[in-house]
Amino acid sequence: MWCHWGGIRAGRRHGTSRRLPSPCKPVFKVIVEVCVRMPLAIMSAMDVEMELYLDRCEILRSTQRAGLAFHEASWHGHDLVLVRAGVGKVNAALCTQILIDTFDAEAVICTGSAGAVNPALDIGDVVVATDCVQHDVVVKFLGLPRGQVPFTDFRFFKTDAALRRRALAVDLPDHRITPGRVLTGDRFIEDEADRHQLREELEGDCVEMEGAAVGQVCAMNDVPYLVVRAISDHADGTSDVDFEAFMQEAARSSSEIVLSLLTAPDGDGPLSASGR
Repeated sequence: MWCHWGGIRAGRRHGTSRRLPSPCKPVFKVIVEVCVRMPLAIMSAMDVEMELYLDRCEILRSTQRAGLAFHEASWHGHDLVLVRAGVGKVNAALCTQILIDTFDAEAVICTGSAGAVNPALDIGDVVVATDCVQHDVVVKFLGLPRGQVPFTDFRFFKTDAALRRRALAVDLPDHRITPGRVLTGDRFIEDEADRHQLREELEGDCVEMEGAAVGQVCAMNDVPYLVVRAISDHADGTSDVDFEAFMQEAARSSSEIVLSLLTAPDGDGPLSASGR
C-alpha cells in the first residue's frame, strides 16, 4: 500500500472520514481517518518487460479482465498489480482504466523500452519521464499545436514528482538515469527526419507507444503516474538491428529502477508498505 498521511489528497481513493455516532462523542467531535489498502500498479507493453517483475515478485492471485492477465503481487511488503497491457495507446488506456476501477490502483507506473530522440542519449540510458505527450495527435485545421487533444486542455501530462524523484535517486551501476520528456504515438519511429522533427517540435527525449495514454487516463481520474523507459535503439532506421540486441537489457534496467524506487529512501522516507 502506498499511503501518505501528510498532504494526502481528498477523495475516495485516499481514505474516508467517518464520524462516530453521537453517544460515542459526548464532548469532542471525533473523526476517524481510515486508510484503505491500495496497490501500486506496474504496467508494461510486452512479455519480455513484464516477465522480470513476475519472476521477482511474490504472485498472490491472477485474474482476467478484457483478455488481460492482472497479477496481484507483493514486493518487500508493498502491494502491487502487475500487467502486460500490450502495445499501443488503446491497450494502455484500457489497461489503466481497469487498474483504477477494478484494483483501485494508488498510482500507475509504465515501464519498458524506448527509442532515443535526443541525440545525447545512448543505448542503455534510462529516461524517467517528467511528462508525456502524444506526438501523433496533429489537428492543424483547428490551429492546435502537435500533441494538443482537441477540445480539452490536455497536451503534456506531468508525472508524479515524488515517484519521479525516487526513480532518479536509484543507483544503477553502468547506466545513466536522466529526466526527460517522453513522446507517445501509435507509430514506430525509424526515420531520421521524423526523429529530428519530433525533437525540434516537442523537445522530446525518447519515443514509445503507451506513456501519454497512461498519463491522460490517470489525469482524468486524478491518479499519480510515472513512466520509466530504458533506451533500446536510436529511432533512426537502425531499430531492426539494435532492438533485438538491447531489448532484454532495457527491460532489466527499467524494472530494476521501478522495484528499487519502492524501497529506496529519500527526503520523505521510504514509501509506506502494506498496512502502514
